[in-house]
Amino acid sequence: MRLNISLLLVLLLSCMAAADTVYLVRHAEKQPQGQDPALSVCGKQRADALADSLAGVKLAAVYVTPYQRTQQTAAAVAKQQQLDITPYDPRQPEVLVQQLKALSQPALVVGHSNTVPQLVELLSGIAMAPLTEQDYDLLYQVKLTAPISVRISRQNFRCR
Repeated sequence: MRLNISLLLVLLLSCMAAADTVYLVRHAEKQPQGQDPALSVCGKQRADALADSLAGVKLAAVYVTPYQRTQQTAAAVAKQQQLDITPYDPRQPEVLVQQLKALSQPALVVGHSNTVPQLVELLSGIAMAPLTEQDYDLLYQVKLTAPISVRISRQNFRCR
């Protein structure tokens, strides 16, 4: 009987330990030139606005690609939440998806115009429209618990 109760408890805790939400965003505006451009002034402002918009969400992790623009977009959020920034390989999205599903709290992923819709689709099974080079203001919120859903919100941000 004790074994059955222990087994049931472990099973329940493992179900509860799964992250229920993943936030995904494309990096903010970047400098127009270079192989690995930094954020522009407007991009830095947008990164700060992202931190403000996620201030009420307790994140478990912040994932970025190995490029300055994603790292700089995530920096204000990571600092505010006292989290390290974790790099991921955008060529292996399935690996990141497994890591995200194993988390116990929500996470933020900062990617690119070609990787964010792909990750949303892998997480949710819901096809996403591609992003254009001008799409910097979309925040995807993927709810992983049944029923799985995707909420796309437009950040109300204007460069100063």
